[in-house]
Amino acid sequence: MDSFRTDQPVEILIVDDEPQAVKYFKKAFGTKYDVLTATSADEAESLVLSGSHNIGLVITDQRMPGRSGVSLLNRIRNERPDIIRMLTTAYADLDCAIDAVNKGEILRYISKPWDLRVLEAEIDQAITFYLLKNEYGMLLRDKLSALHRTLLRDRMNSLAVMAGTLPYNDAPLTMYRYLKDALAETAWRPALQKQWTQLRAQDHWRIPVEETERAINLTEELMDRALLVSNDIGADANLVTIARQCARAINEEYGGQHIGVHSDRETISTAASPYAIEAIMQRLMEPMWRWAAPGSTLQINLSQHADGEVSINFETRNCEPAKAMQDSVLFAPAMQPTSKSASDLLKACLAIGHIGGRVSSPPMQNGYKQVQVTLPAHAGQEPKEHPNSVFTREWVQDLSGDYEKWVLGTLDIAA
Repeated sequence: MDSFRTDQPVEILIVDDEPQAVKYFKKAFGTKYDVLTATSADEAESLVLSGSHNIGLVITDQRMPGRSGVSLLNRIRNERPDIIRMLTTAYADLDCAIDAVNKGEILRYISKPWDLRVLEAEIDQAITFYLLKNEYGMLLRDKLSALHRTLLRDRMNSLAVMAGTLPYNDAPLTMYRYLKDALAETAWRPALQKQWTQLRAQDHWRIPVEETERAINLTEELMDRALLVSNDIGADANLVTIARQCARAINEEYGGQHIGVHSDRETISTAASPYAIEAIMQRLMEPMWRWAAPGSTLQINLSQHADGEVSINFETRNCEPAKAMQDSVLFAPAMQPTSKSASDLLKACLAIGHIGGRVSSPPMQNGYKQVQVTLPAHAGQEPKEHPNSVFTREWVQDLSGDYEKWVLGTLDIAA
């Protein structure tokens, strides 16, 4: 919890169960600083944790009814470590004050009765330290925010270039659509913010090397021969049967009804090899059923249109955004290898593009997440072969525009 504000003066909170003491303090320093007062530890804690004040320094007496000053300052340290903490004590409590300093619970202890000149010097030093510490924190957050935005842009460009080297038909176009859908998924942003706050400034020098190794390993992982089996002309790939088999295997392996398959007919055929279709369905289902909240299921609806085109809709009505984001190659955690489930999902998308199909992933709405797959028309028909497209200037500009919008919506990514 951090509520430092640059648009408000820094406040000092004095805590003492003797009303005369807080009045004396406010009279001595109220013209120089904004002073808040409290006569109990509970009252002081409420003021600090309310978020309504810009408190930079808490000075508390040690001996108070109910709770000690050290107990209050320890609580503040846990909840608001940015606030500077000082303890005032009588000589009899000196051992407690020294122990608190040694444990890092307070910055200074000040003996009673107060010497106002000494106390004023200590307060000036504490406020200066508070301001410098928060200024450093803001600079660090700005640096990390810039680092995160650079990381995302470099990773996006790396994936775009990588697509041109892959053996799948239309890999660049598939990657372009994949990246656009990922950038449009605003529901992932809170989870991404939390994930990226774990990056540290000292990681700055390691990230380029780690990202290069990650891209090389991912490229090798995407070369999945099971997804590149030649089409069997004249051999039907019954999507309904294959989908049910894959769903049943997952339900049995993990115990429970995690996936349900529904179809408006018993036979729906497409032009691809049954082996390739089975590999695709496995790589789609395996990560996606885990996106659902406990007790919910992944529903798969298959249909075939009059022109023979096939639609497969994957639906999760109680999707947990943080789980879904883990399976995005673009937003995978820095300094870590790409997870198998994330690479499997991207491989499935590339394989669908390879056989002339398309994957789209509309943004999540109130926990409702869809992934829509379209496959080419009639069984036994050779899908149109597409040479690997190059990224056009329009695609690059379009992705860059989406990226800029994403950044403008998440400038506080490291906050």
